[in-house]
Amino acid sequence: MTVQLEAAREEGESCIDHSQIDGLVIAAGVDGALEILAAFWRSTESLMDALRNQLAAQASEEASRTAHALKGSALNVGAVLLSNTIREIEECCRERDSARALSLIAVAERNYAQTVDAFRRHLGA
Repeated sequence: MTVQLEAAREEGESCIDHSQIDGLVIAAGVDGALEILAAFWRSTESLMDALRNQLAAQASEEASRTAHALKGSALNVGAVLLSNTIREIEECCRERDSARALSLIAVAERNYAQTVDAFRRHLGA
């Protein structure tokens, strides 16, 4: 785990931005927010698979684009810890450090699982 992510955990940083989720609920209702999150979960799983495969193939440019899309998607729904991890992966891709980026996938997967749980708890789902 990176120093930045460890420090965030020590400071008690939530893995989600509750105000972002509340904004989704205000705009779309709880059911609408859950639909938006379900679409996010589906796309995240697909993008994570693609990213893992691109990194394993050392396709840094493709992986950077995939990481960028995933980072933005996560940020749009308030998945801040996941977005931060993916941003680090994107930076590794730009530096052509596929091995380090690939090692961060496991961190991103743990952050993703935490994020899904946090969303569900926050929305009472």
